[in-house]
Amino acid sequence: MKTTCRIMFLMGILFSLAGCSSVLLQGGKYTGRDRGEFAMVYEDLIFLRVKAGKNIPGSLTYWEWGGKYTVDSNTRRLKLDMERETGKLWKFSYNIYAERNAVVLEDLTENKRFYLNYEYPALRRKPANAPKPFSSPGVDPVYQQLAPIE
Repeated sequence: MKTTCRIMFLMGILFSLAGCSSVLLQGGKYTGRDRGEFAMVYEDLIFLRVKAGKNIPGSLTYWEWGGKYTVDSNTRRLKLDMERETGKLWKFSYNIYAERNAVVLEDLTENKRFYLNYEYPALRRKPANAPKPFSSPGVDPVYQQLAPIE
């Protein structure tokens, strides 16, 4: 009985150290500098807008796609859960990788890499004409301390 418990305990430790957790991108907006491309991420969902591949007949200026994604833990490549025909076009034109605070678009038609960098959210600011508080911060003029109960 003790050996069985020890084996189960060791197996649990091995599975926890094996790295079975899934890798996800940080939620938010990723923007590029020069081509008007961006990605928006929320948990395991992603929306991509990338420049259309060259020499593909009938394509628009940009391709847009939204859906579920996974990140391969070995290569850091994004696997997009898209239909087969659309996936063929995207894989023919792009390899998409996850990096720290960035999504990397490897454009196979131009043989270049483009970075979509994470945009840190700005602090929310009050407008200049917002009403000012009447008292100093942290002090409520209506608050009165209760008398101690004996």
